[in-house]
Amino acid sequence: MKTKNFPQTILILLFIAIALSACAGGDRVVASGWAGIAADEEAAYLAYNTQVYAINLANGNLIWRYPAEPDAQVTFYSPPALTEDGQLIVGGYDNVLYSLNPQNGQVNWTFEGAEGRYVGGPHVTKSGIYVPSTDHKVYAIDFNGQQLHDAHITEAEIWATPGGATDGKYVFVASMDHRIYAINAQTGSLSWVTNGLGGAIVGTPALSEDGQLYIGTFAKEMIALNAENGVELWRFPTQDWVWGGPALLDDTLYFGDLSGAFFAVDRQSGVQKWQIQPGNSVVDTPLVTGEAIYLTAENGLLISVSPEGVNRWQKQFEGNTYAGPVAAGDLILVSTSQPEALLVAFDSNGVQKWTFSDGAE
Repeated sequence: MKTKNFPQTILILLFIAIALSACAGGDRVVASGWAGIAADEEAAYLAYNTQVYAINLANGNLIWRYPAEPDAQVTFYSPPALTEDGQLIVGGYDNVLYSLNPQNGQVNWTFEGAEGRYVGGPHVTKSGIYVPSTDHKVYAIDFNGQQLHDAHITEAEIWATPGGATDGKYVFVASMDHRIYAINAQTGSLSWVTNGLGGAIVGTPALSEDGQLYIGTFAKEMIALNAENGVELWRFPTQDWVWGGPALLDDTLYFGDLSGAFFAVDRQSGVQKWQIQPGNSVVDTPLVTGEAIYLTAENGLLISVSPEGVNRWQKQFEGNTYAGPVAAGDLILVSTSQPEALLVAFDSNGVQKWTFSDGAE
């Protein structure tokens, strides 16, 4: 059953599609999307609208922002990622990939070789950074901003952050062309590609330690594949589109769909363990810890449930919540669409620790 707020997600989808198609003719397009979060031991990094923010985890205070003054021609959809050598990588809607110094927000380097915009986030591996673009390509960049090898081309836009083990041999790319591509992380060559899986894919694939790959589609399914060859293992039907990638803990997959249904499924068999309906559209990957599952619903909810699916607590925000929660030490971080609460930190019991607002000093 659809919730009354479900059309909001469709409007987002239509807006993005229109914005991307408006690139024809060379006109620059200004866009603002939902926030993306990364975190290290000291700071959270929030990419939203015209800026990237570094926020002190201890108190929620602003450390720096990039650029120092907002530029209407530089906006951010793409969630950032941290590298082991101390870089913050974030893709701009201006077709530029930025490497920032996490300590001060200064630019280390930029990569300007993409012809499309960055909607999906970068995926950092031992050998380099894999970045998806709306120009149908996946770019492999070294840690100095140089392209490692020829970009791999798919048949449609790529909105999903690539997945795969950071030190594994494959990077898995989910495309809007309904396919999963397995790219050799060392050479950039294509190892295998699936046939059409029935629907567009915008969520990050999840990989198990024993080599099974899991991905949700707009065909209202969660699908398991053999990560070595792409052979299909099982399909699990959902009530609506699966937008976000699944989270994996032990032998259970956790994921939601745009109807607001949230599922726990046995990863080996594809058999449902439990299902709840905590809010409306779930549009990102949940956060799974040993004690709880945390998820966001589009209508401004942060929800914590037990591994058995029992509600632990929930928090309601005035704005929408599109990005999934992120763990940062003992904190659970969630972003909202409200400038007064761009980033909010809770402990595992739902006690609010601080709120970061746009313009904080």
